[in-house]
Amino acid sequence: MLRFAVDAMGGDNAPACVVDGVIEALREKENRFEILLIGQEEQVQPLLDRQDIGNLNLRFIHAPEVITMHDVPAIAVKTKQESSLVSGLKLCKAGKADAFVSAGNTGAQMAASLFVLGRLPGVMRPTIAAYFPRLQDGLTNVVDVGANVDCKPEHLVQFAEMLTIYQRDAAGIEKPLTGLLNIGEEENKGPEFLKQAHAMLRDADRNGKINFIGNIEGNDILLAKANIVVCDGLVGNTMLKFGESIPSFLASIFKPSIQKLVASGKLDHQAAEVASDVFMQMFQPFDVEKFGGVPFLGVNGISIVGHGRSSARAIKNMISMAEHMIENKVNQHIAEALTDE
Repeated sequence: MLRFAVDAMGGDNAPACVVDGVIEALREKENRFEILLIGQEEQVQPLLDRQDIGNLNLRFIHAPEVITMHDVPAIAVKTKQESSLVSGLKLCKAGKADAFVSAGNTGAQMAASLFVLGRLPGVMRPTIAAYFPRLQDGLTNVVDVGANVDCKPEHLVQFAEMLTIYQRDAAGIEKPLTGLLNIGEEENKGPEFLKQAHAMLRDADRNGKINFIGNIEGNDILLAKANIVVCDGLVGNTMLKFGESIPSFLASIFKPSIQKLVASGKLDHQAAEVASDVFMQMFQPFDVEKFGGVPFLGVNGISIVGHGRSSARAIKNMISMAEHMIENKVNQHIAEALTDE
């Protein structure tokens, strides 16, 4: 039976939403796996005591320390060795858990994953990708989105290779298409490191490691031109944060506009409700909670991180993602592909 370590203290809504998400996952999957829930006893145990968990494969482990969203990642990992985040990864390293899940400090989880688990053979730099909405069915991941801000061309190529394996094995996309984000489609566009990356990605395509379609531009991302969009972490993180701001920004404009139309008599309440429903439906593609979180690709273990605002649903789906990665041997296939180079 698989065993997952879950950080009860990670996220803006922890520990309550984490407890709820873990219980939902166990009930939905009918105890197919075991959960090791790690956190501060004084906060987590009262929440567990209110639930009917006697028949669930759930075990609580006390961890006295918490790495917060405001902690400096490298310092926190070194000074808070008894935190729920570090303790969970140590369980994975010791073989007592098969994967770790957290919605806490992303930088700290990356640092701790590297420090505790190390890298897979052949990996130069682990990376993190993000889900972006798209017009068509399928999946669009942008990589890197902040783990690496000083990328070299060979790093971008390896990110594409790892994400190709992830999408193929874990997401079921037979031939995911990779595009290099640039200021134009022509291969001679952009700074020198992107020109070099273009040539190296083309070689990786010829060797059958990826399916490279060339340079793409920012307006191609939502149009689903590629399944994998490769860029350095500074650009990727900027795009991610900008994209996350769009729904709330438009909602802040939409709501007073509708209220003004209703107040003026130009729109009745029923029509306003219909318009609001349409508005909400428009932003369904922005719902990342259906995926839950993203894996740190390249670390020697399964470490899944979710958004700080993760709900119980997101926590549940993060656990499902960890299970899927293990069952489809994603890390094993990444290591095999990169050590063959």
